[in-house]
Amino acid sequence: MSVFSLLAQHADMAVHNLHVAGAMVSDAALHGRLAVEHASDHLVVLAQAQTDSGPVTADQLKEQLKNVQQEEQLGWLTAIGKYFIGIFQKGGEVFAGFVTGIIPTLVVLMTAFYAVTELVGEERVHGLARGAGRIALTRYTVLPLLAVFFLTNPMAYTFGSFLEEKHKPAFYDAAVSYVHPPLGLFPHINPGEYFVWGGMLVALLDLEKRGVIAAGYHVKVAIWYAIVGLVVILLKGMLTERITAIMARRQGVEL
Repeated sequence: MSVFSLLAQHADMAVHNLHVAGAMVSDAALHGRLAVEHASDHLVVLAQAQTDSGPVTADQLKEQLKNVQQEEQLGWLTAIGKYFIGIFQKGGEVFAGFVTGIIPTLVVLMTAFYAVTELVGEERVHGLARGAGRIALTRYTVLPLLAVFFLTNPMAYTFGSFLEEKHKPAFYDAAVSYVHPPLGLFPHINPGEYFVWGGMLVALLDLEKRGVIAAGYHVKVAIWYAIVGLVVILLKGMLTERITAIMARRQGVEL
């Protein structure tokens, strides 16, 4: 092979490499132009943004870019913070609903039933309590109902003073278990613990609003809650009375 042929081959390879390099340069230039156009589009959007007082200024644009960078860096913390405070904000909304809804009603109910108690007279109320405490059926249903209705929690337990010593523990068990079931009908009974019924009420009202259950369904639940409560306290009262008798006999205590 002659020197001239070798030089010719090297010349062809050099030309080929130049073509390849030219293609790479053109591709890089194309990508660079697209990147610049993409970035310029975002800058144009930010620059053309409007505020209440007019176009965005350079300082405002700088502040927006800074905020975007901070949100990207702390995005997950921001999300956690929003959900965390959202729970308490929702609780505040529920509390505000109570302030404008149940609390005024509760104050009026308490005033009304205390007035009824004074009009009927304490002696008559006490007479009803003595009569209801004679047999187990009324002692652990009617008597706790009268106690929480007229005296509310915690004064309701004083009705136990009309009973024999052997019946007092069972009456307390029945009465203390009935300061929640009637809250859907008579919230004045135990206003300090209205949240027991209020938690169910909020869920029921939301389901009614969305049409999942029939309108007014919460009223039926309140009625059945009170009725089932009476059955439960009757069973608890009779069981506690039996346990009291067994414990007194074992310890040699005469009640």
